[in-house]
Amino acid sequence: MEETSSAGARRPGRKIGRRRRRLYWTVALLIAAGLAGAAVIVAVRRAHRTEMYKTGEDLAAITRQLDLGIPAEAPKLRFTNVTQEAGLSAFRAFAGRRTSQLPEDMGSGAAWGDFDNDGDDDLLLVSAGGPLGAPEAGRARTVLYENRGDGTFTESAAFPETRIIGMGAAWGDVDGDGWLDLVVTGYGTTRLYRNDRGRLSRDPHFPDLPGFWSGAACADYDHDGDLDLYICGYVRYKEAANEAGRATQQYGQAVPFTLNPASFEPERNLLFRNDGRGRFEEVAHKLGVDNLEGRSLSALWHDFDDDGWVDLYVANDISDNALLMNRGGGRFEEMSHAAWVADYRGAMGLAAGDWNRDGDDDLFITHWMAQENALYDNLLRDFADSPDHPKGTLRFQDVADQRGLGQIALQSVGWGTEFGDFDADGWLDLVVANGSTFETEQEPKELRPQESFLFWNNRGKSFHDLAPLDPAVGAAHVSRGMALADYDNDGDLDILIVDRDGPVRLLRNDMQTGNWLEVRLVRAAGVIEGTRLAATVPGVVLRRSVSSASYLSQSTRTVHFGLGPASRIDKLVVRWTGAGSDTYEALEANAIWEIREGDPLPRKVRGGPGVALSLGTGAEPIDAWSRTAPREQVVAFWRAQRAAMNAVKSENDPAKAIPLFEEALRLNPQHEDSVFYLASCLAATGKVDGALARLAELMRANPMSHRARQRWGTLRARTARSPADLDEAVRVLERAEAINPEETGVRQVLGEIALVRGDRKTARRHLERVVRTNVKGVGGLYLLAYLDWKAGDTSHATVLLKKAREKSGPDGKPSGATSEGDVQRAMHEDQTLLSRFYAVWDGSSDADRAFRALDTYLAESRF
Repeated sequence: MEETSSAGARRPGRKIGRRRRRLYWTVALLIAAGLAGAAVIVAVRRAHRTEMYKTGEDLAAITRQLDLGIPAEAPKLRFTNVTQEAGLSAFRAFAGRRTSQLPEDMGSGAAWGDFDNDGDDDLLLVSAGGPLGAPEAGRARTVLYENRGDGTFTESAAFPETRIIGMGAAWGDVDGDGWLDLVVTGYGTTRLYRNDRGRLSRDPHFPDLPGFWSGAACADYDHDGDLDLYICGYVRYKEAANEAGRATQQYGQAVPFTLNPASFEPERNLLFRNDGRGRFEEVAHKLGVDNLEGRSLSALWHDFDDDGWVDLYVANDISDNALLMNRGGGRFEEMSHAAWVADYRGAMGLAAGDWNRDGDDDLFITHWMAQENALYDNLLRDFADSPDHPKGTLRFQDVADQRGLGQIALQSVGWGTEFGDFDADGWLDLVVANGSTFETEQEPKELRPQESFLFWNNRGKSFHDLAPLDPAVGAAHVSRGMALADYDNDGDLDILIVDRDGPVRLLRNDMQTGNWLEVRLVRAAGVIEGTRLAATVPGVVLRRSVSSASYLSQSTRTVHFGLGPASRIDKLVVRWTGAGSDTYEALEANAIWEIREGDPLPRKVRGGPGVALSLGTGAEPIDAWSRTAPREQVVAFWRAQRAAMNAVKSENDPAKAIPLFEEALRLNPQHEDSVFYLASCLAATGKVDGALARLAELMRANPMSHRARQRWGTLRARTARSPADLDEAVRVLERAEAINPEETGVRQVLGEIALVRGDRKTARRHLERVVRTNVKGVGGLYLLAYLDWKAGDTSHATVLLKKAREKSGPDGKPSGATSEGDVQRAMHEDQTLLSRFYAVWDGSSDADRAFRALDTYLAESRF
């Protein structure tokens, strides 16, 4: 445009030079870019910054970065609340109004156990009673519910009237009579109930002790063959209802003085050592496991370093937890800080299991609000080959945040917890019962409910909480105790939660889709706690242990394996506490197996999802006798039986065991195990006629005893003096095969008998069946190779010999061929006609050399 001067003359307008204009644009663009960059940086920092968590704050912003969604392959969570239809809805854990005192709010637990030996888990529900000032008659009752075997429970009259301010419970056979006894704890309560053939009564020699007693755990820590008891002490509480309005600080939060455990001194813990006759000596201080500085709520006996001795982990509130490593001989070493599991937070519940399938057992701990829960990954295998750590170094690392278990729990107070494979995909899932310790604002003041968690294990990579998808599991309650059991014997793990604000919840599992297998363990002395099991399925070894802590609770002693698509367990190794191990092969899936220590033949009950099973213990004659025999006679029998089994298993002294088994049978003539193992000992010491007579006695008493017929037929064939003896052996062995056609030991012996008789066609038929069924049928492969060699097919005989060598042990000797089970002992006790030839075979694939001695023997055979 043009401007006009005052003189009216026009002059051109001022223009910015091209260079200056370019400079201005450049500066403007740089400023704009800088502002945009700053805005991006601020946004990124806001999105990714980590802020301190404040109690009660909305978790959405904190967990947003962790919320990746539930994977598409996650199973559908399906649990059904069957509390009412199961007959448990009448139980209440608390009666009356709170007075805001600590013992009223800590809650109570539950314990599963087969107290009546009828083959299913019964349920002890502990009541927290009621207000401290209420009369005993006004408290809620602790109740024993008998499992009726049809999915329902009925209150048992076998348990006396009990109204206590209760907390924990645990079943265990403390006197070795074959019946589960019961320990119950609480405020001013330490009780032992003796089980007299299905009826429970208080032991007067185990009186209530003054104190605030919480979790209870049973184990044979000293390997003397009996159960010892560990009882947690919480705080030295002083009743002061008038102090309830006085505020104190607990982790930065205002709570009433009477609800803050820090207001009170810690209580000592107790370890009751069993003297072998069911009497106890308290030795915690003597052994250094009284945990004087801890306010203890839960204790877990578990062998974390795989040395065969159960270690002790104690969960403490507002103080360091304690890991006490069992060094044997009654020696414990405090390793909490050295193993990196001192865990200074407020700990309540405990669970152990190999969640990532790396070959060692890990530890999960529930905590108070704002502290996250902890998943301590066991690094034992990681350090196995480390030059910086000696062999057996035990270290843990908390990986809860990395696996999705940490921040999600910030707003929750966790209590009962357990590992369990709920969908049977072969990976251990995790359940946590939550419930606040904060009071509501309105009167009367109650505790605030919270949602529980059920974390699905995504193949060891991460955990995902599925509970919000199923109100039966995720509904908000003031939960405390929690325990798992397959209460309806349908092959999956069900959940029992004790809610402080109502009835319990029995949640039936309807989500299991994979194959499964359950193991029930039977031992002469009754001590199965601490037993470790390793199941081999294609590509992996699954570890399980008989141990339980949760919170104030005890889960089933039946061991559950989820197998995914596997149709069987190829090998199961059972490592008994304080003793040796037993090995079993080719256990069919979708069945419950009963395994007795030292018995090479497991007992199977077929079943599947949706099929209720009615199981006996496999010891009905024992139970029939023990229900009528005097208690002193029952205890004396088990003492003799246990000593005899120890002579066989631990001392390998069959001569010593014989009079002990005979003493046991004088007390209980109907006991099958005593008869069977007495016969084995007689055979091992050369008393063949006596062994055959005892086995014949067992066959008459139990015509369906496969093991008696197999042992009799094998022994008769091995010591045969005439063709008639072999005919008799074949007849008995064929009956044994009809009873259990899947067991290959009988086929092996029948094949060898046919070979001795010169019937090579029949021998081949039996032996081919052996090697098809038994992947470690070394004897079958060896003898089939011999048959090929005799038929002139030396090349194929060499191939079979090489296969047999591959299946043999590291020294070239067969690891067993006569039967599944503890094959090393079977080779010793149950040698077959020809086992001496393949037992001494040096692994050579030179057929002439491998078969020279066998061929000479068969050529000279008188049969």
